[in-house]
Amino acid sequence: MLRAVMTAIGGAIVGMLIYTALRPDTPAGAGAGRGCAEAARPCPTAQAGGRSVPGVPVDARAFVDTIGVNTHLWYGDTPYGDYAMVKRRLLELGIRHVRDALAPAGTKTFFDRVTDLGAAGIKSTLIACRVEAPRVPWTTYLQEAKTKVRSSLAALEGVNEPDLVAAGHPDWPRRARNCQSDIYRQSRDRANGGPLRTPVLGPTLQGGNTQVGDISDRADGAAIHPYPGGAPPDGPDHLSLSAHVAEVRRYQFGGARVPVFATETGYHDALNTTSAHPPVSQRVAAIYIPRLFLEYRRAGVRRTFLYELVDERPDPMLRDVEANFGLFEHDWSPKPSAIGLKNMIGLLDSPRRAPSRPLRYALANTADPDGAGPRGAVKDLLLRKADGSYWLALWQDSKIWDEKARREIANPATPVGVRLGRRMSLTSYRPTQGTTGSDRGTRQSFTANVGDDVLLIRMTDPRASS
Repeated sequence: MLRAVMTAIGGAIVGMLIYTALRPDTPAGAGAGRGCAEAARPCPTAQAGGRSVPGVPVDARAFVDTIGVNTHLWYGDTPYGDYAMVKRRLLELGIRHVRDALAPAGTKTFFDRVTDLGAAGIKSTLIACRVEAPRVPWTTYLQEAKTKVRSSLAALEGVNEPDLVAAGHPDWPRRARNCQSDIYRQSRDRANGGPLRTPVLGPTLQGGNTQVGDISDRADGAAIHPYPGGAPPDGPDHLSLSAHVAEVRRYQFGGARVPVFATETGYHDALNTTSAHPPVSQRVAAIYIPRLFLEYRRAGVRRTFLYELVDERPDPMLRDVEANFGLFEHDWSPKPSAIGLKNMIGLLDSPRRAPSRPLRYALANTADPDGAGPRGAVKDLLLRKADGSYWLALWQDSKIWDEKARREIANPATPVGVRLGRRMSLTSYRPTQGTTGSDRGTRQSFTANVGDDVLLIRMTDPRASS
């Protein structure tokens, strides 16, 4: 079951500004006699330490493969009943991974849809254990997984949020462990076509990971649901992403560094809700969601599934949290977050993996992560595509939403000095605004005005055709 209402933590401030991405470096001595933050001149970052350091890029195609979205292919009374549109929108976005649950009714339609998505290059992570009524054994779906959708599987997952869904069952921790054992054992046995080669993930808990205990003998990786709840993707006002990762590894895997998957996370825009899970505006979600996928990749999360593809039902009063998580409206019209995510994927995706070749670069910025304002440190991620281009992603770890007032507040841009190991041809992009490049030039050092939204700087060898 994927409809449990999540308790969220956090809140924050702001909105969006549009900035010129690149300009020549600030002249030497500018702002002399003042601190670098006040003078708007480069300050050494923790990442660079003020020195050029080897930058080993993340493979751009591999990064896109970390991006997934939740679907409900067997919710026939919702927009998911229009499978042709589900598939169309997934292909338009460029997403190659979905997370769903093996349908309890075991209908041929569901299996056909999962298989068809797999044939189109969209693999499925499927929940394979289901909470049942009291005194009824919890059901596993390994026979169906092995015989009907084997070729389309990316992973299997344990029971979804049993501490919420089965809160009235006093023995839910034991049942969750037993169900996890059944999934793992059956996935590895020789029945129904032989062992699966896909990983088996543990159960996801919302109230902490202590209740189920160590499952390292019955799972290959962990699953978490780190909803930011209106705060930045890895902001200071809620349990940090790194804390989520450390906690699930500690309590479910004895501290082992197993792969961790965020099988649900995201933002809703039910601005008039009275729920404890704070909303954000659609504009804020469009800024936060690209940052979320970059942040989670930086933290080492193996794959992240946004909740969810489309609003499940109309909600003109914007009060129903569960009806407003979609990238698309109930009528399948795209929200700004769908457009921004599509643009980022389109810019960064690559037809094949890129050879890893470091690019030396250093950053210096004026951000004040310990100050009283909403701006945080500037963060970065270097990627490389198969065509040889490097892509430097930069963004402020800023709050762009006031949870109590439920309004956006704009932050000033942070001038970030960038120095490369060699001269490169540069083009800047802002996915929330489109895919047209700007601020072209050939430089070894420059200043980027980094705002709340993601800035992508494409860097190529000037001797090669671009």
